[in-house]
Amino acid sequence: MTDANARMVLIVEDTDYIADLAARVLQQIGFQTHQCYTSEDAISYMEQNPLPDLIVLDIGMPGMSGWQFLDVIKQYEETKLIPIVVTTAFDDAANRLIGKLRDVDRYLTKPYQPKELQAIVTQILEEHLKS
Repeated sequence: MTDANARMVLIVEDTDYIADLAARVLQQIGFQTHQCYTSEDAISYMEQNPLPDLIVLDIGMPGMSGWQFLDVIKQYEETKLIPIVVTTAFDDAANRLIGKLRDVDRYLTKPYQPKELQAIVTQILEEHLKS
């Protein structure tokens, strides 16, 4: 049973076991989650459902990349302020700069520890509740 007041986190990740792990560790601490395996599916989901409180986003996906997904959602008033946690294997300075320029809240390099994801998501959502 899920808590109707729980914050909802959208996980956009093309690797199913990583998406499942992220969902499980966030559900353990009381978040609702939904997983999309492509950016296109995530956009469709967001058009048809209440907006998530936060998005955990892989940037290296086939088709529309995570960066392209961000370009789309940052165009709209209702989605441009959704907090974003980028999760990626790309730990280079160029990708970190792209994240900063796109107002990404956090950049988390894979592999990451489950507790690290829990702490980051919790902290960002608490900060957004205060603002």
